[in-house]
Amino acid sequence: MKYDIRSVEDKIRAITGDEVREKNRFRLFLVALLMLLLIGGFFTAVFTGIGAFAEILSNTPKVSDLNTVKPSANKSIVYAADGSVMQELIMSGSNRISVAYEEMPRELIYAFIAIEDARFFSHNGVDVKGVIRAIARGTASGSFNEGASTITQQLIKNNIFDGGMENNFGDRIERKFQEQFLALRVEQELPKTTILEYYLNTINLGSNSLGVQVAANRYFGKNVWELDLSECTVLAAITSNPSRYNPITHPDNNQRRRLIILSYMLRNGNISQAQYDEAVSEDVYKRVATAQAEYTGQHPFSYFTDTVFEDVLQALQDELGYTDTQAYKLLYSGGLSIHTTMDPVIQAIVDEEVNNPENYTDGTRDFTSWSLEYRLGVRASGGEEYYYDEQDLKAFYTAQQDRAPYSLIYDTEEDLHAAVDGFREHLLALYDGDVINESISATLQPQASVVVMDQATGYVKAITGGRGQKTASLTLNRASESTRQPGSTFKVLSTYAPAVDIYGATLASTEYDSEYIVGNRPVRNWWGDQYMGYANIREGIMSSMNVLAVKFLENLVTEDTAYDYVRDFGITTVIRQDKSPVFTLGGLTYGVTNLELTAAYAAIANNGTRMEPVFWTKVTTSDGTVLLENRSSQSAVIKASTAKLMTSAMESSVNTSGYFIPFPIYNVTASSRECAIENMAVAGKSGTTTNANDLWFVGYTPYLTCGIWSGYDSSVSFGESPGYHKSIWQKIMSRVAEEKQQRPASFDYSGLVKATICSKSGLLAVSGVCDQCSDANCHVYQEYFTPETLPADYCNRHAVYYVCRTSGSLSNSYCPGSVVQRVVYLSVDPKDQDGIFTDDQKHTAPEGLTGSTCSIHTQKVEEPPVVTPTEEEGPAASASETEVHPQPQDTE
Repeated sequence: MKYDIRSVEDKIRAITGDEVREKNRFRLFLVALLMLLLIGGFFTAVFTGIGAFAEILSNTPKVSDLNTVKPSANKSIVYAADGSVMQELIMSGSNRISVAYEEMPRELIYAFIAIEDARFFSHNGVDVKGVIRAIARGTASGSFNEGASTITQQLIKNNIFDGGMENNFGDRIERKFQEQFLALRVEQELPKTTILEYYLNTINLGSNSLGVQVAANRYFGKNVWELDLSECTVLAAITSNPSRYNPITHPDNNQRRRLIILSYMLRNGNISQAQYDEAVSEDVYKRVATAQAEYTGQHPFSYFTDTVFEDVLQALQDELGYTDTQAYKLLYSGGLSIHTTMDPVIQAIVDEEVNNPENYTDGTRDFTSWSLEYRLGVRASGGEEYYYDEQDLKAFYTAQQDRAPYSLIYDTEEDLHAAVDGFREHLLALYDGDVINESISATLQPQASVVVMDQATGYVKAITGGRGQKTASLTLNRASESTRQPGSTFKVLSTYAPAVDIYGATLASTEYDSEYIVGNRPVRNWWGDQYMGYANIREGIMSSMNVLAVKFLENLVTEDTAYDYVRDFGITTVIRQDKSPVFTLGGLTYGVTNLELTAAYAAIANNGTRMEPVFWTKVTTSDGTVLLENRSSQSAVIKASTAKLMTSAMESSVNTSGYFIPFPIYNVTASSRECAIENMAVAGKSGTTTNANDLWFVGYTPYLTCGIWSGYDSSVSFGESPGYHKSIWQKIMSRVAEEKQQRPASFDYSGLVKATICSKSGLLAVSGVCDQCSDANCHVYQEYFTPETLPADYCNRHAVYYVCRTSGSLSNSYCPGSVVQRVVYLSVDPKDQDGIFTDDQKHTAPEGLTGSTCSIHTQKVEEPPVVTPTEEEGPAASASETEVHPQPQDTE
């Protein structure tokens, strides 16, 4: 390459030529144009954003409106299904008692700040660090659920924005900008102490308590300024979710959050190590008063309204994004109309029968009694404070009785109060002290719960969560919240339904009822050590046979399938650790609720389709706008044919003298004949747990499904199982049928076929054989089948024998007819001969008969035979010749 002067000049001319200059000029123009567009776009975006932000801010309430912009206090109304008013929700002034900042303990203020807004005293209304952290974590997780609202923002959101009425994400973002902007202005106008005062007098602290003063009264029977550190942290722990962290109903949840608050306070230097240690070690929940305060001028909610209130409260949070406080205030002051599924006629019948004391007797025993819940605080003469509950009372009297068991169940209220008086007097004398506070709660026992629902729609028509006078709103609902062991009601859901649904079993399918060992423990039937032998699924349901259910589970269904079906039926409280061979008997870790169990049986009544229980249908605003809608979701659990077969079996459990020939039942308590309703089809299953701690009956008509549970809250045994709960069920459903003018109806068994079968084999019965067996447990009857499972084979468990009375052996051709006896014996499979005696073994052929032949009669004797084989029967049948020329049976 040349680098002389001429070469350089040539290159310069080439670069600066006209064509090149034009190209460079055009490139420069494009770059300039692009720069202008970018700058223009930037300023357009900036000015657009400024304009939008200005528009948002222009709609923001004035700071001067802080004390005047309040949510309009319009009452909300809860309506029954017929349009009548069930309940008025009114924001009463008596449910909030404002207290000044100076009256609030410092421990209370620091507790709330520690858990809600740690930098409250250092930020200017918006916690920038918290916002950045929430955005970063939301970006990383894809879920922006972490809040970054300061106490100031929460106050503005609750009191100025009326809890937020936004229906979409954009509106919520707009409100969030307004909230943050206003928080900056509020902190310029109001001191931090005033903001805290407003906030602590506003927040929802559960159990109908707004503000810390009402909460202090509700939970501790004190004024807020009398609370100590432990009590302050209990209240602060409620704020995040007043239902979940309620110290009365969920003390364990509250305790976990309370310990977190204490650790934050210790870290922040708000309390000393000694204070922390003392607060952590003491059982503050013994001080929580059990009395439930009421709203002034309002009757306590019914159990139905309790459920509707909590459901709608949760729906407002889940579907519209409200906080608990926002939703709570909207329900009480938003002028809403809440439309429910409750039928006032049915609800009134349920309430009357459940609360009728005459229904709690079995004719010889009156079961009415009282249980005790107790809280007592005593201040000793030296100033020390001690707190006690009913378990301490129980320990006191147990020691007095030389460790003999002491029950907290009393025959009368007088006996209950006498026990309390004696315990109190002992403590006051021991400490030479005075009573700080005392709460005595006497609860009627045994308790009961009932659920009535329309199986076709999922609409709950009536519910009661207990018997006795309901003295407060939002109390324990034993129908929807209490879990109890379901007993034999689980056999249908876990075992028999899946056996028929997917494994090809029929109601005639048999297992051998005898002693059965699971692990190291024998499974016995509830009536004791008497065993039937061969029994089928229909008999298993009618007689509630434990052995049969366990064998079907182990030999056919499997534990995994049983668990899956139970979950599909809507039982959410079972866990994988429950899976075992005795899962079918209802021995669960947590038990089930009446609501879920009733809904599961309603799925069978609804041809196998489960409808999610629904208590309300819609919520509308004062101008008629639909705010929320609630439709029952549905899912197919079992085939319609399976549901019809289960219904048929459970119908025979109630109507034991109906269409099907009755099966042997060792004790009538296994059946449910007392649940029968005149001119109305009824199907259902009873359940009684070990020691009769829980009594169940869940049943249905073609119209409604009803589940009843009864038992002692403390799981006291009834001893011998009573049947009063079934009588209550029958009274409720028969009165409902009459009051609602339900026409007599039968269950729909269309699509099924019938065949005459032998109950011992589950196969087609052999005429003249199966129906002549001497076994009292053996029946020939007509059973339902699906067309696919209709048996084609004939009974193989009965055999005809011709026995010579003289020799006791099988007859031969020389035995005179006068000494030949025709006998039908039952054949038991060798694998079932386990040495445990059963009823069937009484009807098997005597040992040695098979293969023997009479050796006495050896030549022909001319004598007219009394009993001779027919041409169809042929010669004497051996044990292996179980079919004696059977004739086909009709089916329909």
